[in-house]
Amino acid sequence: MTTLAEGEASLRSLISKLELDSDMNEAQTRFHIIDKVLFNCLGWSRDEVEVEKSEQRKFTDYELGKPRLAILEAKREGKTFEIPAGLSKTLISDLPSIIKIDADSSSAIKQAQEYCSQRGVAIAIVSNGHQYIVFLASRQDGISVYEGKAVVFTSLSHMLENFPIAWQLLSQAGIRERNISRYLASGESGIPNKLSSKLVNYPVVRYPSETHATLRQLSELFLQDIIENSELEETFFSECYCNSGALSKYALLSKNILEARYASLFNETESVPHVAPVKEKKNDNFSPDILSEAIARRPIVLLGDVGVGKTSFVKNLMYNSAHEEFKNAIYIYIDLGSKAALAQDLKTFVLNEIEAQLHEKYNIDVNAFKFIKGIYASDIHRFSNGIWGKKKESNPDLYETKLLEMLDSITKEKDQHLKRCINGYAKSTKKQIIISLDNADQRDFDIQQSAFIIAQELAKDWNSTVFVSVRPQTFFKSKRSGALAAYPHKIFTISPPRIDTVIKKRLLFALSMAEGNVPIEAINYVRVNAGNLAQFLKALITSLSENSELYEFLSNITGGNIRAAVEFVTGFIGSPNVDAEKIIRIMNEEGRYRIPLHEFTKSALLGDYSHYNPDTSIAMNIYDISSADSKEHFLKPIILALLDRVGEHLDNDGFCQTSNLFEQMQSLGFTVDQITHSLRRCTNKKLIETSQRVTFEEDINGTLIGEMPSSFRITSVGAYHLKRWLSVFSYLDAMVFDTPILDKDKREELMHDLNSLAIDSRYRRAIKFKEYLKKAWIDMGSKPSYFDFDTLIEDGNQTFLTVKRAIDSNGRS
Repeated sequence: MTTLAEGEASLRSLISKLELDSDMNEAQTRFHIIDKVLFNCLGWSRDEVEVEKSEQRKFTDYELGKPRLAILEAKREGKTFEIPAGLSKTLISDLPSIIKIDADSSSAIKQAQEYCSQRGVAIAIVSNGHQYIVFLASRQDGISVYEGKAVVFTSLSHMLENFPIAWQLLSQAGIRERNISRYLASGESGIPNKLSSKLVNYPVVRYPSETHATLRQLSELFLQDIIENSELEETFFSECYCNSGALSKYALLSKNILEARYASLFNETESVPHVAPVKEKKNDNFSPDILSEAIARRPIVLLGDVGVGKTSFVKNLMYNSAHEEFKNAIYIYIDLGSKAALAQDLKTFVLNEIEAQLHEKYNIDVNAFKFIKGIYASDIHRFSNGIWGKKKESNPDLYETKLLEMLDSITKEKDQHLKRCINGYAKSTKKQIIISLDNADQRDFDIQQSAFIIAQELAKDWNSTVFVSVRPQTFFKSKRSGALAAYPHKIFTISPPRIDTVIKKRLLFALSMAEGNVPIEAINYVRVNAGNLAQFLKALITSLSENSELYEFLSNITGGNIRAAVEFVTGFIGSPNVDAEKIIRIMNEEGRYRIPLHEFTKSALLGDYSHYNPDTSIAMNIYDISSADSKEHFLKPIILALLDRVGEHLDNDGFCQTSNLFEQMQSLGFTVDQITHSLRRCTNKKLIETSQRVTFEEDINGTLIGEMPSSFRITSVGAYHLKRWLSVFSYLDAMVFDTPILDKDKREELMHDLNSLAIDSRYRRAIKFKEYLKKAWIDMGSKPSYFDFDTLIEDGNQTFLTVKRAIDSNGRS
C-alpha cells in the first residue's frame, strides 16, 4: 500500500518529468498524468477503479471505489480551467463563481454532476491532469449542488504544496471516509495526521545495549522459562504458588466488582450450570465440590480469564494440596497450547499423548503383546470358546494366526484400546485416573470446542477425573451455539491471586536462582553471568516493598493477569528505556536504589520503542479521536468515569446497560459512530469489559466490527488510565505524538524540534499538549457532572514540577 510520504515523493517525481508546454488529448492526459496521480500518488489500487464504465450509453472516465464512491471526469490537458482569483488558504472556492468565470470548467462540473446523479455517487472530481476540482454532487441539506463549494488544486505543484490535504481528501481512504464533506464545512480535511507521521522512521526500535540484552535473556530464563524445567517445577510451586481469589488492597476497583469477576456471563432467563469459585484451603486435597463432579463422570471445568492461574491451580493440586491423590494416580497432563499447535486432529493428538505418557511415566507399553494378552484376557477366553477354539489342539498355528488377527482388529480402534488399557491397569493397581487438558484457551474457538467434547468423553467413558481449562468468552459462545450436547452441573471459576504477592515470590525465587541457591544443573552455565541480574532484582524487590505505588501500578495495569504481570516485570528488567547500567552501578557502589514509578510507566508506555506505539504498548491513548471533533478527546475518559461512578446506572456486578451508556453519551453531543468506536477500542485494550467477555474483530480496512454486547463495566486497567495516567507528564509526553491536534496553530507549535528526545523538549511539548486539551475542554458544550477534566489534569501537576526541577538542576550544573 502506498503511504502518504511515498505518494508525495511520486508526485514530485511526476512534476519533474512532465513537459511544461505539452498539449495532450484526453486519452493521453489520462494515461500520462491522471493514472499516475491516482495510482502512484494517491494510493488507489487498480482493482478499486473502473474506467470507461458505460450506463445508458454514457461513459464515465473513472469510477473510484467498489462500491463506487466518486466519479472523476477527465478533460484534455490543453483545456485549462479558469479559477476565480482569491482562492483561500483552505483551498475552498464557491461553485457559482467557478461556473460563471469559465465555460469549460462549468461544462465539466455539470457533466460530472449528471453522471454522479444518475449513478448514485456523492463525490465528483473534474480534472485536466494538472488541475482538480472536487465537490459534493449530491446533497441532503437542502442546498443546491451548484450553490455549494468546491476544493480546488490549481496545479500539480499546488497539490504538492498541500499534499497532506490532497491525501486526506482524494486518497482511497480519504474518499471512503468522505473527508471532503467535513473539509467543505470546516476548512479542515477531517482528522489531521498525528505528529508521529512527521517523525523520522517512526516507530523506531530502541536497540538494547549488551547489558540490557543480557538482563532480558536472564530475566526471561529465571522468571518465565525456568518453571517449564521438570527438575524445578515441584520446588517452584512449593515456594511460589499463591491461592487464587485473594482481593488486592491495591486495586482501584470496588470490592463488589472484584468479587463479581465472572458475574453476568449469562442472562438470567437462560439455563446455565452453577458457577462457583473454586475453594482453596491448605491441605484441602480435592474439595467436595470437585469430587462430586468427578464421581458423576463430568469434566471439572476451570473457568478463568487469560493468565489468572488455571494451570497453576492444577499443578499446585499435584505438588501440594492433593499430592497424595496425584502420587497414587495415573496422571496424564496434556498441553493443548504449544505442544498441540501443529496437530491437525486434536483427538488423535490427545490419544497419542496418553499413549506416550503411559509408556514414559508408568512403563506401560500398550502395544506389548504380553500386556495386550492381560488386558484382553476375557476376549481371548471368549475367542477360545468360539469357532476357532476347535483348532487350538488340531491346528495351533492357525489358531494363533486367527487369535492375532482378532487382537489386531480390536487394538486398531485406538480410543477404545487405550480406554481398555488404562482402565484395566487402573483397576489392577487400584489407581485413580486423572487427566488434565490444559491451555485449550490459548487456541482458537473450534479447538476449544473440541477440547470440551474430548473432556466429556474421557470423564464419562474412561472413568477418569478430567480437568479442562477454558476462558469465559469461549464457554459463553459454546453455550449459545448449542455445539455441545451436555454441560457440567458446575463450573469452577479461578480468580487471580494478589499480584503483589505473586511478583514478590517470583522475584525472590529468581534472585535465589541468580545467586546460585537453587540447585539445578540446567542453569549452572549461566550463574557466572547472573551477578548484574541479582543486583537489579534486589533493587526491584526493595523498591516494590517500599513504594506501594509500584504494586498499585502492577496490580491494576495488568488487570489480574498473572502472566502479563510477570511478562511486564521481565520486559522492564531488560527494557532499553530503563537505565539498567545506572541502577546496577549504584547498587554495586551504595547497595541501594529505589526505582521510581515514572520508570515503570515509561517502560509500560513505550516498551522497546523510542515513542509510543499503539500497536505494541500495553497502554491506550484515551485522547485519540475518530472524527474532527475536539470534544471527542474526552469521550473515552467520560465513558470510564461513568462506569467507575457508583449509581443506579450500574447493576450489582458493576455493569452498565449498553443502551443506557449510549443515551448518556448522546446527551453530551457524541454521535453513535463516535461512541461505538470508543467502546470497541476500549474493550480490545481491556480498559472496559463486556458482560459476555467478547472482543471485536478487525475488517480488511482495520475497522473494529461486531455486535454491541448488552452491557459494559470498567476494568482495573481502565481505572488506572482514568485515575492515575490521564494527567501525568510521562503519559501526556507519550500521547502527544499519537493524538490528532485539531488546532492548526497549536499543531504548528508542537512541530518545533519534534524529533528531539531531550527532556526540556519533551517538557515543552507536554505543556503545549496539556494547554491544547484544556482549551478543548473549555470549548466543549455540555459537560457531565461525574467527570471534571480541570480537576483531574491538575492532579498531575506534581509530575510536571518534578521534571521542571530536574531540567533546572541540569541547567545550573
